[in-house]
Amino acid sequence: MRLDINCDMGEGFGRYRLQEDLGILKWITSANIACGFHSGDPHVICTLVEAALRNNVMVGAHPGYPDVQGFGRRSMALSTREVYELVLYQVAALDGITRGLGGKLHHVKLHGALYNEAAERPELAEAVVRAITDINEELVLYALSGSSLVHVGLEYGLAVAEEVFADRAYLPTGRLAPRELEGSVLISKEEQLAQTSQLVLEQKVRTVDGSTIELVADTLCVHIESPDTLLFLKELHRWAREHDVSLEPISS
Repeated sequence: MRLDINCDMGEGFGRYRLQEDLGILKWITSANIACGFHSGDPHVICTLVEAALRNNVMVGAHPGYPDVQGFGRRSMALSTREVYELVLYQVAALDGITRGLGGKLHHVKLHGALYNEAAERPELAEAVVRAITDINEELVLYALSGSSLVHVGLEYGLAVAEEVFADRAYLPTGRLAPRELEGSVLISKEEQLAQTSQLVLEQKVRTVDGSTIELVADTLCVHIESPDTLLFLKELHRWAREHDVSLEPISS
């Protein structure tokens, strides 16, 4: 059994301290690097891309809505054309920077509200996928497991990695529980590891109402802002060895 571990990174500016990001790179297989719209700037992006390449971690673009104040977690009333353009711009930037630093962009994973809305709305999903394919049809699309974005990506011929979360609770629909809902973020590493085990080994997850649903788990997201992220990642590696799970990036 194989599993990719991804993490959203580079979500800061200027003199933002990157030590935590850099330490976590040793324990993941894919890095989703903010492209400057919801967070990130050229210095932070270049620093993270260089570090990911040194650690043999796959570099991904992490585009979001242009909403620094809301950290890209607020909905925006944009047209599908505008969504296409903002994804095209951000992915192209990460693609160019990565090539300039001697690497190759591997994947694209949306951020925040754009991620959640493209998972629900096929017209937004299509705008996102068209932008990605117009840049490079070999890029892997990371998308919420079972979502519209998965289906549209496959229809356009992209390699799609269905994503699950170690530290987020699920609704019975398969969508992530809203952050304002109590219990939507799993705090303890024991809870996170138990959910990871169920997702990866059983391809199922227990939802907020106590029901169980099936989900494909190609790649596992670990959020850097979760408490004790580094300790959890070390436990995750131990768990993977015990269960004969190979931790490796998604093939493009």
